[in-house]
Amino acid sequence: MNASRRAFLSGAGATLGTGIAGCLELGGGSDTLRIIDWGYVYNDGVIEAFENRHGVTVERQSAQGSAETLSQLRAGRADYDIAPLGNYAVKPAMDEELIQPIDLDQVPSYEDVFDFLKKDYFESDGQVYGVPRSFGQTPLAVNTDIVDREITALADLWDDDLSGVAGGRDDARLQVLYRNAAVGAELNPSSEADIDTEALRADLVDRLNNTAGLWGNGGESEQLLRTETVGVQPVWNYVIQAMEDDGLPVERVFPEEGTKAWFIQHTIRAGAENPELAHTFIEEWQSEMGYRSLMEPNNIAVPNERVFEEQNIDRTVLGLDTPDQFIYEEPKPPELIETYSRTWSEAKTESGG
Repeated sequence: MNASRRAFLSGAGATLGTGIAGCLELGGGSDTLRIIDWGYVYNDGVIEAFENRHGVTVERQSAQGSAETLSQLRAGRADYDIAPLGNYAVKPAMDEELIQPIDLDQVPSYEDVFDFLKKDYFESDGQVYGVPRSFGQTPLAVNTDIVDREITALADLWDDDLSGVAGGRDDARLQVLYRNAAVGAELNPSSEADIDTEALRADLVDRLNNTAGLWGNGGESEQLLRTETVGVQPVWNYVIQAMEDDGLPVERVFPEEGTKAWFIQHTIRAGAENPELAHTFIEEWQSEMGYRSLMEPNNIAVPNERVFEEQNIDRTVLGLDTPDQFIYEEPKPPELIETYSRTWSEAKTESGG
């Protein structure tokens, strides 16, 4: 164990000790913390260690993504204490009073979260509703055995010579974001009046005509590449890393228009039974659990400056040195999301997809 690692664990131990003391003083609630989250998130026994430290039980339910989690919160059937949400999903959850403010006095490591992820749309009346949990990018994955030309941009996905080898996610919002970036349109328009739906549909049809396969999750995206069903597509960075580690001829390209970035926030459900323990969990995730669970094994960043400093990790390794290159899907009004979904569906019908 190197000196940096020992120093980090020493600091984390002090933080965890504070968390334990806080937990012992909890009033009300139960000794069970309920979380809904992506299935791949927790590794290396971090949940079991948290349970042992605090004498509690952690119940987890898997979710496929933020849309599913938001839907469950809206249905009123969720009894979770912690519900991670993508950056675009936090504001609607706030507006609909589905989540409660984070008490930052209980999450002091929030100060070390990268400033470029502290979006103003996570705040209302001076209160913060989401603490960035993990961060990643969606560059282009290019199989060099299939694609024999240089790929530099999202706009390349529209080129006729990539017909039958391009792939993409079956997600209206993301496809519109990629299209807007490729044609130089406003990335995140605020209303339907700001878009030309006819031009949008035509561009989406052209994109689909080149598409050999669509995917809905990381496993499907990786399978399309491994089976050589597609040769180029935007995909999560950790998927590319897994294939590179296996020696497959897949390279990553950061598009010249900007790389789609994603970040997930820890949020606490309004009316959560165990908000104090939820705060403790979020703080410990930032100080130690997140590194062990995601960053060390999967190269998915915990966007906290302290983690990078204590682990002596260069930000360039995880592509966090040039935040100006990132493009994001930001919150949108429901009517615009409906327009995107309808236009994407019409485009798929017209293209025969």
